[in-house]
This record gives sequence, structure tokens and C-alpha cells, in this order.
Amino acid sequence: MTESRDKIRLLVVDDDRGMAATLSDVLGASGYGVETAYSGSEAVERVKKAQPDGILMDIRMPGMNGVETFRATKKLSPESFVIFMTAFSESSLVDDARREGAVEVVPKPIDWESLLLLIEQSAGSGPGVSMEIS
Repeated sequence: MTESRDKIRLLVVDDDRGMAATLSDVLGASGYGVETAYSGSEAVERVKKAQPDGILMDIRMPGMNGVETFRATKKLSPESFVIFMTAFSESSLVDDARREGAVEVVPKPIDWESLLLLIEQSAGSGPGVSMEIS
């Protein structure tokens, strides 16, 4: 399966640099091409330069939150799927994310096996496809 993964480019967006590094390491070791951004505005700049296949983004960040960043990146790269991550149950942000077309909102700490499966499914399904993850 790694053969197809190396063609999938992901952008990890998280203001927690440790979490971003862990995500990048796990995804890179799993065969994905990974870039990292540490803020919403940095994510928008990266998407302007190169549209990723998918974006994994923290929903709560200082400055531009994940949903605001999603709206901006969706205009630049409408084909990119977005998976949000959160350690909080911010119901209004989660609801906004789903309304905007996020694939899923996954809880932190991350269930790596489920996340990798969700990425594989999302990369094959295109944007806006809702999938349940347990």
C-alpha cells in the first residue's frame, strides 16, 4: 500500500509543534509526503504554493482557528480533503467544520490505525465525504 501512499501529499497543521512533529513522523514513516504548518496563516501560505491531497488540522489554534483556515484553504484547493483533530469538545467549531465539508473530526489522542485508514479512504473518495471513525 506504500506505493500509492507516496503519491498522497498531506499538510499537517497544528500549533503544538510536538504534535505536528509526531504526526509528520508517523505519516512520513507510513509512506506519505508530509509538510507541516504551525498556524492557520502558515497553512494558507503553504496551500497557495502547492495544493495538498489532504490536510490534517487542529481545530483550535490561536489566530485563525481550524475552521477559518479550512474556509481559506478550500477556496485555494477545493479538491483537498480535510480531517480535523481536537483534544476539546468544542461543539460549535466541530459543527462548523462538518457543515463546511470536513471529512471527519477525530479526537486527540490520535488512534493511529484509524487515522491511517481514514486518510486512505479519504484519498480515494475525494472531498466532503463523511465517514465514521471509532
